[in-house]
Amino acid sequence: MPQTPESPRERAYAEIKRALLRGDFSPGQMLSLRELCERFGCPTAAVRDAVIRLECDRLLKVHPQRGIQVMDVDLDFVREAYQLRLMIELEGARRVIEEPDVAAIEDLERKTAASIKELATESSAKALERAVRVDWDMHQLIVGALRSQLASDIYRQNRERQRLIGRVYAFHPAKYARAALLEHVPVLAALKQRDAARLAELLEAHITSAMRRQIGI
Repeated sequence: MPQTPESPRERAYAEIKRALLRGDFSPGQMLSLRELCERFGCPTAAVRDAVIRLECDRLLKVHPQRGIQVMDVDLDFVREAYQLRLMIELEGARRVIEEPDVAAIEDLERKTAASIKELATESSAKALERAVRVDWDMHQLIVGALRSQLASDIYRQNRERQRLIGRVYAFHPAKYARAALLEHVPVLAALKQRDAARLAELLEAHITSAMRRQIGI
């Protein structure tokens, strides 16, 4: 079945977002509607709509009469992004332990152990890709337990903010992928054991470590 052509609004939104997440623009850089229209070859109405959506995503900020500003990725921006992530994951984890899917958790434990072992001797792009997928699978298990499309959308948008932070601070995931997965091991054990207090402590430590790794402190 042929795919439905992307609308000008969706194309403008997707292309400007990709450029922002690639780091094509500097944090704090001022842009104009005309400049974005010319750069991406999209009509004014489509770009205007995309800018509004990207402001809601907190990737752009509109200053009336002055222009459009790429979000300045300062420490407040970083802190807020990780606080939001922690709030969502803590509630998701609480839901997981109410009725844990032990088979899914044990499958993640096996995959995590295999990826940790692989990364100890191999740092290829494929090994890193597998590690990133295993990492994401655990966080998806937690967020998915909320059974809320709205929460999932907010979490995904926040993940994009974290990608932007990584660009700004020249974060290299290959350098820390194994460390992140090692932190997953006790989190998965606490999920399976339904240890709420231990789980909250471990998640907070893991997300704080992720933030520090990403900004290099």
